[in-house]
Amino acid sequence: MKTGPFIKAAVACTALATLLTGCQSAASTTSPAPPTRTNFKYGKGDGTTMTSAVQIRTRSETDGGLMIRNWIKANYPGYTIQEQELIEQRDKAFNMITIIGPSNTAQRVYFDISTYYRRIGNDTFPRPLS
Repeated sequence: MKTGPFIKAAVACTALATLLTGCQSAASTTSPAPPTRTNFKYGKGDGTTMTSAVQIRTRSETDGGLMIRNWIKANYPGYTIQEQELIEQRDKAFNMITIIGPSNTAQRVYFDISTYYRRIGNDTFPRPLS
């Protein structure tokens, strides 16, 4: 039985579509940029102290939470979030997150959430300089 040019073209198109779908899926699951680079979502801090906190650049509290989790997954693979604490300092707000590693080691990571924290109806923030 002979295969015509139509069947060969259909098989080639199906293979190409499958290949392109695979490439598109891989691109959509990329992780956030490492802390040493600056991009539109994250500042360049490494999060080890409040001074070097990772700046979360969003206006949405929901997006901010997702961005924090994605940053931790990308920069601390295998770690899980143990606890979270809100720290207010004059005109800045920070999330201090304690993460636990695979070998049961704890680490604190600081995120500057000032850009969206002041937008969620907190009338007492930022505090006036006195």
